[in-house]
Amino acid sequence: MLTAELERRSPERQRRLHRLVHDRIVAEIRATTGLDRQHTAQQLLFMHRRSPLTRTFWSLRDRGSAAVVPGVPEDHAAVVATVDRFLGPDNAALARGWLAEAPEGLHLVRGPAGLAAFALGLILPTGSAMERRDPVVRALLDHVDRTAPPRPGEQIHVSRFQGGVVDYEREDYGALAPSVAALITWLTRPLAWSFTVTSTPEVWGPFFEYLAFPRITDLSVGGWTFVLYGMDWRRLPVDVWMDLMNDRERTGTSGPAPASLLRPAPLTREAFSAAVRTALRDLHRDDRLAANPLMGTRLAQGPSGPSADVCRSQLRRAVACIGRQRRGTASSTAPSCGRPPPRRPRRRSWACRSAPTAGTRPRRSTTWSTCSGPSRSARSSCSTRPVHR
Repeated sequence: MLTAELERRSPERQRRLHRLVHDRIVAEIRATTGLDRQHTAQQLLFMHRRSPLTRTFWSLRDRGSAAVVPGVPEDHAAVVATVDRFLGPDNAALARGWLAEAPEGLHLVRGPAGLAAFALGLILPTGSAMERRDPVVRALLDHVDRTAPPRPGEQIHVSRFQGGVVDYEREDYGALAPSVAALITWLTRPLAWSFTVTSTPEVWGPFFEYLAFPRITDLSVGGWTFVLYGMDWRRLPVDVWMDLMNDRERTGTSGPAPASLLRPAPLTREAFSAAVRTALRDLHRDDRLAANPLMGTRLAQGPSGPSADVCRSQLRRAVACIGRQRRGTASSTAPSCGRPPPRRPRRRSWACRSAPTAGTRPRRSTTWSTCSGPSRSARSSCSTRPVHR
């Protein structure tokens, strides 16, 4: 009631207050660890006052306290049984396999009778055979490879299974566990992509439209149809997305993210190489450099956005770094662009010298002829190389 009255009397002041609280919670999620982080993430859910799941989140408060906590191996059997009951044995077998491969991705809500709800998230790639065995994971990885593969150090997050023990994805607790677990992962991991898999798009579809997660594809597993929603964080960085959600929390706006917020799609290796060659040719032409595809990459990002000066500076720095490499060294093993590598001492070489002349006192040495020939006279005219004992 107080929030509604403040919004009616002073919308701008209410907007500033909402942003202040929102940014404080996000900062605490990133700064805290363990159960403190889970608790803080739950508080952020209550900032969504006009989302499709607002009633769900507030109904949980009326039902008493509930905490999202990490799962333990003793919870695996109950999770697999829940998946089996709602999605069948084929999907239960996949859940069992992922719990064995990535048990750290399990988060759950406990009730008086034990397991109340769970969420199983994956961080890919794992190098596990499950990535090809699971049709859903295989499909989303194929989509990533076709669209924009992750760069070195980047990860892919998948909310693979989630639900409650009573009504699975339609249950209130079944919305709490995956929301908290996914939010923490999105804010604290170096992600290239995030995906969520749901068997009830009529329930979760409006929420992902509100989150600006586009629908990627549909596929069938074990007689059930699943819908994949995904986000390429290289195109919509998580901090920009959080600013967008700060507004949507108050307004309830839904749909894709505005085109003005999206960065260009990540370049392929071939396109990046071509853009670098073009940028080096146009290094001193600001108008051409500003139109280069590199302007849509992190290479050109400055404090106030993409800049031709920043792009030029980064290219010069890279050229200088390569110039300090030893010859024959692969670029993948190039030294850092800070202090140049130490110089190797030169080996002393002996120049071509003639035999000692009269009046000189040669150093004690053994002489090896550097030529070969049939005659002694020919050898005597050749240079010699002294080798000291």
